[in-house]
Amino acid sequence: MESQYPMTQVKPIPLRKQQKNYTRQRLIQVSRELFVKNGTQATGIDDIARAAGTSRATVYTHFAGKQDIIRELLSEMWDQALMMSEAFDALPDASEASVKAWMVKIFDTWDAYAESTKVVLREMPAEVNAEYQARLESHAEAMVRNRKKWPHFTPEEAQRRAYLLILQLHRCMSSHYYGGWSADRNALLTTLTDIWCATLQPKHTR
Repeated sequence: MESQYPMTQVKPIPLRKQQKNYTRQRLIQVSRELFVKNGTQATGIDDIARAAGTSRATVYTHFAGKQDIIRELLSEMWDQALMMSEAFDALPDASEASVKAWMVKIFDTWDAYAESTKVVLREMPAEVNAEYQARLESHAEAMVRNRKKWPHFTPEEAQRRAYLLILQLHRCMSSHYYGGWSADRNALLTTLTDIWCATLQPKHTR
C-alpha cells in the first residue's frame, strides 16, 4: 500500500561544504594531539598547519588563532559530556547491568579525552567555571527525560537526584584522572554503579 504521506527528501551536503567540515575537524584533531604532546605554548599555527598537511592561511580561514581552537575543544568537551547524559536517558532500564555498561562508556570517554580536557582546563579555567553550573543542570535534565527510570519520584526529585549523581560523577572522575586518586578502575566502576542504582530505587526496596 502506497503511503499517503510524501517521503521527506534529505538534501545532500554539497561537496565543498563536506571538504570544509573535514578540514576543520582535521585541524581540531591535529591541534588536540599537538597541544597534548607539546603544550599550547610550544605549538604554533605553523606547526598545526604542517601537521594537518595544509597552509597557515587555511588554519586562519577556520580559526582566529590558538585560543579559538582551544575554545572549540571546550565546546567538544561539553558536547561529549551531554552525549553521555543523553545515553543514560536512552538506556532500556536502570538495572545494574545497564548502568554498569554505561559507566564503562563513561570511563572509555574519559580515557579518550582526559588529556585534551586537561589542556582546556588549564588554558580556559574562567570559561569552564562560568558554564559549569548551567551545564550540570542541562545534563540532569537530559537524564530524566525518560520517566521510566524514575517512576518512584516526582519530576523535581528525579532531577535533584540526577543533578547530585552527575555532580558526584564529575568530581569523582576529575579526582581519578587529574587529582592523583589511584583507585582501581574496576572497583570504582562497581562502587559508582552501586551508588547510582541505589539512588534510582525507592526507599522501601533498599
